[in-house]
Amino acid sequence: IIFIFMFGVSHPGISQVFLNSPTVGGNNNRSGYNENFLDGGLPYNRTFNAPSSLWGMPLFTYGNKFVTTRYTSLSPLRALISAFSFGFGSNSIWLYGESSGVNVIMGFDNDKVYARDFQQNGYDTIFALNSTTGSLIWKSRFTVERGIIWTAVFTSNGDLIVPGSDNKRIMRINNLNGDTVWTNSRIIPNTGAECMCINGNTLYAWQGSITTPKTIIAIDAGTGITKYSSPALPGDGDQEIPFTVSRNGVVYCIRDGGMLYAIKDNGTGLNILWSRDIPQPVGTYTQIAIGKDSTVYAPFGKKIFRINQQTGVDLDSSIDLVNSGTINPRFSISGQGRIYVGNGASDPVQGKYFTFSQDLHTTFQQIPFTYNYYSGPTWGGDIYVPHLLMTGNGTEIKAIVNSFDKIINITSVNPDKFDLYQNYPNPFNPVTKINFSIPMRSHVSLKVYNILGTEIESFVDGYLNSGSYEAEFDGTNLPSGVYFYRLISEDFEKTRKMNLIK
Repeated sequence: IIFIFMFGVSHPGISQVFLNSPTVGGNNNRSGYNENFLDGGLPYNRTFNAPSSLWGMPLFTYGNKFVTTRYTSLSPLRALISAFSFGFGSNSIWLYGESSGVNVIMGFDNDKVYARDFQQNGYDTIFALNSTTGSLIWKSRFTVERGIIWTAVFTSNGDLIVPGSDNKRIMRINNLNGDTVWTNSRIIPNTGAECMCINGNTLYAWQGSITTPKTIIAIDAGTGITKYSSPALPGDGDQEIPFTVSRNGVVYCIRDGGMLYAIKDNGTGLNILWSRDIPQPVGTYTQIAIGKDSTVYAPFGKKIFRINQQTGVDLDSSIDLVNSGTINPRFSISGQGRIYVGNGASDPVQGKYFTFSQDLHTTFQQIPFTYNYYSGPTWGGDIYVPHLLMTGNGTEIKAIVNSFDKIINITSVNPDKFDLYQNYPNPFNPVTKINFSIPMRSHVSLKVYNILGTEIESFVDGYLNSGSYEAEFDGTNLPSGVYFYRLISEDFEKTRKMNLIK
């Protein structure tokens, strides 16, 4: 099975759907959530071999590839770009910038890798690389604001929006040639990391210098015109980074030395829904995340807190993610609501990746990965073989892989209704097939239970395209007896009985 996954998996009758994570936070909302990123299946671990890096940097995925920056030297400062394919082997498919420059990725979309040469004492030049070959497609005539992990967000046609320089404080860049589409001259905050989000056709960004009030501004992503801004948000004059926006237009942000805010875009302005004091400290490079049920995840001190999105009240909290120091967590949240988080430990030897239940009460996994201060868990790959990628210092990029390859699509004709059919053969020994149909792309759960109601196997618990499907159930390691299998999908639920006789 592992051999098949290493060299790609085909799914008869199904066009491949990939899990794309083009920017930090996984999507333009920077929420961390992807309904197509599935848990369950047959998990196994996989390791990719990367050039040795002093610390981990963000991972970006698009289609069947992923890319990341690797810092190979401090004196002189050097960073290269390393690209991989999920389908072929464990080594880089190309490298860029091995001999010169500090090449830092800003995003990965439309099969182009967007990067810049990080000039610590000046402005950075942005360029686009071919994701298959690593060759240069264009280099922009314009420079972007320097910062160690500035990352882009993307418009619906694939143009990227980045922090500009001089009077071009925000730029929309044509993804085909690197020219500017528009510029916006907001007062840029003192940051150095991602601080913009897109929801629909609205771009949200911080505005305000060290000596001027800080606000959130809403910008028309099509024209670059600032539509309106929030009230001033008190705090100190330093960096403003923790920031996300929900699909229904609520901005969640943390003021440095101030409060956590929920700010609603009502179409004509930005109104504060609630604000609350937060336990300090909050990590500089922290991400705020939004879960499957719209609750909010944010770090305070050494823990992750789950917060009611309507009131700001704490609902749950995790265990401590470090023994000492602070955390700078980054999130990925699965379609079932499971929480994956890199702690971004300020003490780099305490770096770990955690897996939590949706309510944070159960800790499923702790994976040590030192120097993960700038990086976080990232999904990618085919939705039927999803990868959860992690990195830090050293030469390894690790992945937790979940395969749903026991389910195959047996026809491309769209069924007219949901249905679950009797398994065949029945009785069986030890293998039987289970068929079901779904008329439209839907969230589907297919599980097998024993007579006591204990779950024996989960074939899928996530989104599938419309079609007729077949799953193979193997009872080799089970005793003879009656078993039940159940299909649940939105308004449909059906259970059938089968008999294993040995």
